[in-house]
Amino acid sequence: MMSNACTEVISRYLSQLQGDFGISVLQDGCILSTPFVRPDGEGIELEMRAFHEGRIDLSDMGDTLGYLYVNGLTLSKTLMAEARTIAKAHGVSLQRNRFHIEMNAESVGIDTHEMIQAILGISSLIHKRRPNSRVLFDDEVESFIIQSGVTYDVGFTVSGHREEHTVKFHVNSGSDLLIHPLSAASTPVARSWAERLAYRFSDIQQHDPHWDPIAILDDRSARGDVWNAYAFTPIREYAVRWSQRDELALKLEATKS
Repeated sequence: MMSNACTEVISRYLSQLQGDFGISVLQDGCILSTPFVRPDGEGIELEMRAFHEGRIDLSDMGDTLGYLYVNGLTLSKTLMAEARTIAKAHGVSLQRNRFHIEMNAESVGIDTHEMIQAILGISSLIHKRRPNSRVLFDDEVESFIIQSGVTYDVGFTVSGHREEHTVKFHVNSGSDLLIHPLSAASTPVARSWAERLAYRFSDIQQHDPHWDPIAILDDRSARGDVWNAYAFTPIREYAVRWSQRDELALKLEATKS
């Protein structure tokens, strides 16, 4: 009798799950709405597209990292390594900012299940969030770059007219962005760092003008007062304030076109 009851539970559960899935048809695939949710109740959606030789690409469309980022978690190297480890345990890969898995017709059921398991596991990293701690500015900028989905390098060395220079982030694209965060607690220090970075950028462009250098200025809360005219002037030509990072977002988006 108990065996029959257990079988009935499984049957009803699977029937309920099936009824809670939804499909939105695309030209070469579909968006799959699932009954599974992230910690804040947001539903998990998957994109399924035809690939090649009968294979199917299933992805989270970048929503998982987007969820972590929007909810205040810095996408640091440590966190990204944890996310990749969770994904790998389920046979899922990270491609730019999206988690995906290649499936064939025979494995579509188990692979879809593994993808959902991976997304739930990675989404749970949100509990590592520490809202009262100050995020290092370099980490916050890197998190923003990761969320944009572009390919990038860290600690990139580039030749200048007079010498070689190391820039924090290089976006590997036809636009060749060189992105370097600047954060200072006082105006004199900000001025000094601005002068040094302006020299680096100028020397790089003198050697090869195709580079597009960007200085990202930390103007979070009180640090905004640091960047007065005295500190800002040397780096003005290259500067984007963090409070105006939509400008950076547009440049990053342009690298993907």
